Amino acid sequence: MNQSKVLKIAVALSLLLSVLIIVLYFSTTTHPIGEKYRPLSDLGGPFTLQTKQGPFSLSDIEGKVGVVYFGFLSCTEACPASIGVVQAAYKQLTEEERNGVQFLFISVDPERDSLEDLYDFGDYYDNDLIALTGTREQIDQVTSDYGVFFDLVDLEGSALEYTVDHSSRFYMIDKSGKLFTTMSHSTTPSELAARIQQLQSTGDFSSN
Repeated sequence: MNQSKVLKIAVALSLLLSVLIIVLYFSTTTHPIGEKYRPLSDLGGPFTLQTKQGPFSLSDIEGKVGVVYFGFLSCTEACPASIGVVQAAYKQLTEEERNGVQFLFISVDPERDSLEDLYDFGDYYDNDLIALTGTREQIDQVTSDYGVFFDLVDLEGSALEYTVDHSSRFYMIDKSGKLFTTMSHSTTPSELAARIQQLQSTGDFSSN
């Protein structure tokens, strides 16, 4: 193989690696490119959002482990896959463990996701999922507090008009209401179940 071909292959592999790094970044990041990195200790905090049945606060699940996910109802890929991971993880828990965890789905698309639709969405999953939203200002605040990246992207020629690019992660809340860690969208049900069980234990642990 001559030097020219070797150079072309090296350039192609370099470009491919760059694309893979960018894709991985956007699928796992909690902040957009250019923003200063924020340590986990600076993220999280209390919030109050809305359900069809009235206001709901993070403090309402105090004493339980919380699994918080930010998404939107017309999401066709990341959100359904992540909810599937949660469902599969729940099946690995005992009844007592399931009673000690609450999944919160926070819509970042309040303009389209009505309280009625979110209620129906949550009701489909019985008590395992509570779907919340709020005003645009409230959503902007809670996503900022938790370091969630999302961006409205126009869809020319589509009936949906726009979609939402967003970071796809599980935000794990300990029994005191503090953000303990985040887990990637690639988390397996077994990994999520193990983390829930860990957070339900004595509470003397460190994140990894």
